[in-house]
Amino acid sequence: MLLTILRHTPTWVWGLLATLVALGLLQTRARDVTRARLLALPLAMLLMSLWSLAPAFASTAWAPGSWGIGFAAALAATARLRPPPGARWRAETLRWHLPGSWAPMALILAIFSLKYGVGVALGLQPSWRTDAGFQLAIAALYGILNAALLGRSLSVLRLAPRPGPLTPQAMAAQP
Repeated sequence: MLLTILRHTPTWVWGLLATLVALGLLQTRARDVTRARLLALPLAMLLMSLWSLAPAFASTAWAPGSWGIGFAAALAATARLRPPPGARWRAETLRWHLPGSWAPMALILAIFSLKYGVGVALGLQPSWRTDAGFQLAIAALYGILNAALLGRSLSVLRLAPRPGPLTPQAMAAQP
């Protein structure tokens, strides 16, 4: 049965998996990143999550709330965590230095596996498409996983100093 499932998986899914693995592998190397690069992967995975849930959002009125509760709870927990050891703000380059980590790869693969697993489950049990309990649980899981990935990035963003108020002296000192 497993071979049948794998053979019937569309080719583009394997291309997506290869791309996600490549992005995950990039996260294992130390690098300096801008705010946009720091947030790009979590936001792209968040969009993939919402795209995956669009049918559930349309058929179960509570699915968006379940996703939101899972997302908010996990984001509140993960955004307060300390940044990864070795992460730091580099004022001279206006970038964040990130040590290599396998944590983003694990989260990326968890989100992909959930999406793939749900697709397989719905293929085998089409009645689950209208099962509110199934949809609510999946929505919450997507929210939790996406918030964990985004929360890690937000914890790193906090390393940069917050700009102070613009006083006349500060404005005069700017070139």
